[in-house]
Amino acid sequence: MKALLRKLLDSELNRYIVSGFAAVLVDYTVLLIATEYFGIHYLISNICSYMSGLLVAYNLNIRWVFSYRKYGQETKMEFSIFVAIVVVGLVISEAIIYILVEELTLHLALAKLMSIGAIFMFNFLAKKRFLFTRSETQGD
Repeated sequence: MKALLRKLLDSELNRYIVSGFAAVLVDYTVLLIATEYFGIHYLISNICSYMSGLLVAYNLNIRWVFSYRKYGQETKMEFSIFVAIVVVGLVISEAIIYILVEELTLHLALAKLMSIGAIFMFNFLAKKRFLFTRSETQGD
């Protein structure tokens, strides 16, 4: 069983899925607590929860998911690009949630899950392309 788990987690995409699940769990939990228990407007709660998930995702991405970091120890540059990618995802998430809640009258919890599904691959592909892949001018 350990060998199978190790083999599954040998892939960056699989590690990204696991780390994404952890980030989503934090994101989703913060959203529901902020909205349902503290009465914060759902679009504000979504920003706070999304940023909480961002911190979890960033730490897991640089420490465990991706084997190569384009910016190495240039943490400020790397984190800035990471945040820019995630902010684009946040804009997409806000738009999807707003449309699903306000226009289609879906429950916030379902709308959030649908937005997560919609931006998952965008985030992976953008992070892989702009942060965790060698450019043609960089050697091995």
